[in-house]
Amino acid sequence: MRALAVLLAAGQGTRLGQELPKALVRLRGRSLYEWSESALLACAEVEAIQPVLPAGLLSALDSTEPRRLAPVEGGARRQDSVLRGLEAGVAARPHLEWVLVHDSARCMVEPDDASAVLRAAQATGAALPIVPASDTPKWLAESGGRVERTLERARLGMAQTPQAFRVEVLREALDKAARDGFEGTDCASLVERLGVEVRVCAGRVENFKVTHPDDLPRAEALLARRAGA
Repeated sequence: MRALAVLLAAGQGTRLGQELPKALVRLRGRSLYEWSESALLACAEVEAIQPVLPAGLLSALDSTEPRRLAPVEGGARRQDSVLRGLEAGVAARPHLEWVLVHDSARCMVEPDDASAVLRAAQATGAALPIVPASDTPKWLAESGGRVERTLERARLGMAQTPQAFRVEVLREALDKAARDGFEGTDCASLVERLGVEVRVCAGRVENFKVTHPDDLPRAEALLARRAGA
């Protein structure tokens, strides 16, 4: 199984409070994008990386990585960026039947995460990593201010990336979402609307998404521990 990895880095990350787009913020000498890219490239199944970058920053990466395809500019929404990355990556590597989609802000991703989700996707063409919910989830009233009911925590999971799909499944899901005017917060939610069974594999708490300022020292500490510092 060989795969294209679409690496999303087009978001501005305003909640992080940095001047740079989030993916270009550096920790321990590398940007969040570079940490994610190096992990995916160390996955034996990944043949090529398709970067999706912010407008005006297509030359932000060095050109020394031979498996990195020419970057493309992201779209207005996450799924628009995925579509642009998928189209460009498939045009460059049309023989690849599988695609990973990863948010570069999850800079603690490891090569085994990508391998595991690709294995999980083989049965139905779609899979994602899940971590169990740790707190008791409440369903709130639409008007806010009160709880309507308590959800069964044991059946809830939090979605992570990388998510894995057959190329044609993800392409069809993106096309249907565009036709229907549907916007999802991850690729799996688009694929679910096709009726395709999305399989799951074990995620890792450490593979969290850097979103808020407090996440930066947490990620830096984990990267230092990984390096043995």
